[in-house]
Amino acid sequence: MPMDDLWLVLPHLGPGGAQKVALLAADHFAAQGLRLRLVTLLPGHLIAHCLPDGLDHCDLGPAVDAAWRRNRWNGYLTARRIAAELVLLLAWPWLSREAKPGRNDFASELLCWCVRGVGGPRARLLKDLFRQHQPQRVLTFLSRTNMLVCQALWDRPIHLVISERNDVSRQSLPFPWQRLREVLYRRADVVTANTEGVRKSLELLPKLQRLEMLPNPLPGQVDSHDALDRGNLPIKEAFVTVARLVPQKGIDVLIRAISLITGSAAEWPVLLVGDGPERQALEKQAAAEGVTQRVSFKGFCRDPETYLAAASVFVLPSRFEGMPNALLEAMAAGLAVIVTNASPGPLEVVEHRRSGIVVPSDDHQALAEAMSDLATDAELRTRLGFAARERLASLQWSQVEPRWRSVLALQ
Repeated sequence: MPMDDLWLVLPHLGPGGAQKVALLAADHFAAQGLRLRLVTLLPGHLIAHCLPDGLDHCDLGPAVDAAWRRNRWNGYLTARRIAAELVLLLAWPWLSREAKPGRNDFASELLCWCVRGVGGPRARLLKDLFRQHQPQRVLTFLSRTNMLVCQALWDRPIHLVISERNDVSRQSLPFPWQRLREVLYRRADVVTANTEGVRKSLELLPKLQRLEMLPNPLPGQVDSHDALDRGNLPIKEAFVTVARLVPQKGIDVLIRAISLITGSAAEWPVLLVGDGPERQALEKQAAAEGVTQRVSFKGFCRDPETYLAAASVFVLPSRFEGMPNALLEAMAAGLAVIVTNASPGPLEVVEHRRSGIVVPSDDHQALAEAMSDLATDAELRTRLGFAARERLASLQWSQVEPRWRSVLALQ
């Protein structure tokens, strides 16, 4: 049987930007005839995305769950985690110096043993899976999953690409993951960042083999200038936000801002597309602020383009961000956008009053003023929406594919 051309590894297929990017890449390269497999690790997550036709999905979640259920009876995995953490505490200076990718000496074996201890069944099952199969290349997403794949491929000659989507200087991982990343990422043939801010933070990690920018591609349906043409769609007087309902996204700030909007802008409905653990609290806040009739909680949606087409202003009041796909899709669809200055990612595509509006993070008054300005100035909305769409032309697959092929060694 021929080797698979590319494996993509994710923690799960629940809502998330990394999941969307991985599936966009899978769909794009599968259409070119590559043999692909998608591997997921965590149990208990519903599949929130449509998988490309014919994509082989290997879900290790049930096996991980079974291993943890067995552990409830004997406590072996818990004891091993404690032992691994103790070794990492006592031997870290030596391990970080002596463990080197491509070797199977004692230092490397001990490092990988520790990672399997703190990573639990996911780490062991991944290593077993790679032992049984030999893909030509692997693309892995999100920090802890990246590290688990690094240990699984530590001494195997498989082309490994890491997609790091967080500013590692701001992201705080619990012990020992923050420490392990500095050594495990050395295994990657290429470490990639999807924003310049993330790339600069990765420069702080020692001895990376190769560090590259790998921008998020746009979905195929907005790849063409004919798709979601704002000139051929009824432009609705509405705001829209597409985001998980978690504190990071600042939806509480948005609801507070809505309560301050007056005049004709107060008649604009706000569409909140997404779900998450903060939904109940946010619904209560909307009631307390007296804006329940103006805010519509739409829940998770697999095709948010429907709601983007029903609005003319996209609002993302995040407290921190990487490079949110929802923002890129809104800009590509020609919406005027409002973002915060909390993270460098969105600011790489949104220039204040040229391709969108930038407001201070956690400032509901400034957000309310920006929303009012756009709601009452159709000319400004049109200008910013057009500029946003033009700015995103560089992220069409036709533009980013050479870079993707380069880091994946597909040339």
